[in-house]
Amino acid sequence: MIKASFAQFLGYLLDAYDFTLITILSTFFAKLFFPPGMTFINVILSYGFTVAFRPLGGIILGDIGDKLGRRTGLVLSMLFISLFIVGTSFIPPFKVIGMASMVLFVLIRIGIGVFTGGEYANGYVFVEEWSKEKGIAGAFVQSGFGFGSLMATLLIVIFSSIHGFYTYTWKYLFYIGGSLAVIAMWIRLGIGETPTFKRIQSDGRQVGGILTAMRQRVILRLLFWFLGMMALALSFFQFVPLILGPEGRIYYVLAMMFTLPSLLVLGKFHSKKLLSMWGVAVAVSSIPLFYAMSSFYAVAIAVGIITQAPWGAMPSLVTSYFKPCIRSTSVGLSVSLGMALGIWYTLAVSLSHMPLWLSSSVFLTVGGLLMTISSLLL
Repeated sequence: MIKASFAQFLGYLLDAYDFTLITILSTFFAKLFFPPGMTFINVILSYGFTVAFRPLGGIILGDIGDKLGRRTGLVLSMLFISLFIVGTSFIPPFKVIGMASMVLFVLIRIGIGVFTGGEYANGYVFVEEWSKEKGIAGAFVQSGFGFGSLMATLLIVIFSSIHGFYTYTWKYLFYIGGSLAVIAMWIRLGIGETPTFKRIQSDGRQVGGILTAMRQRVILRLLFWFLGMMALALSFFQFVPLILGPEGRIYYVLAMMFTLPSLLVLGKFHSKKLLSMWGVAVAVSSIPLFYAMSSFYAVAIAVGIITQAPWGAMPSLVTSYFKPCIRSTSVGLSVSLGMALGIWYTLAVSLSHMPLWLSSSVFLTVGGLLMTISSLLL
């Protein structure tokens, strides 16, 4: 169903939009909300709170999705995401309220993390249960992440050229994000529950609940897979923009445009063997590509393709492992907890004393190897 796919496309677009704003403007937010002397790394690490609290939202809103409906969980998650995103623009700066500014910023990051966890718990399931072309539909909604990052990057370039950006114009970026959330919520309200969930209700099947979901062994295998996949995601979305710098952002934009077709291809034709081979390619090419990219920005296009294409397989692969009656809770737990554990990559790169291009590529090599091994175990 096109409407269902587009509604969820906007959800993942918003996740990436928020992520990209925090990453690219990390130096600015460090000066605005944090005590003097704290660097952009502190802001990037504060994004770790967003990721760390996703499992909580994945479990709670996933349970709501299994018991009350996938759409119900999605509407709730988008409602609160919109409030928290807009709320960021109302935080007084550090020079006005001191440490309370940093505390409010971190609390909002936590709130966004909780309800974004609900997005992944019910979003993948909602689209896969509505769609006939499951691989393509899942890859399409996953491509929303790329569009969100692209949109945020372009808007930052546009708004930063306007007088007063560092005083008040930056807030418009969050107003736009809040507006997107409202649109996504409105579309979801106009869509019914999935046919699969309606069958569960009509059959009177008992929903397993959180404890039943946690006892599934496949979740452990998926978590191992996510350790590698998150290295692929974060290497591109979090550190490539920092390596390229302002002068190389146009190549980041071009890279995003080239990654979208590759997502659809792997969404349609993915297999465990293909994913494992892709992991080997990532491990072998990471260091040479990142070294070249530090001098030749156009190499970012190749980095984008090798790190983002496997994510096209994510929605249909993950949802296929779980029974419908506990699907949202199981997906929420595995995806959100996997993303939280995947923050190892950010910590490893940020705390390394190596140059950024080298540390990000070395740990990406590790991520590629993890992806290879775990794909064979799935």
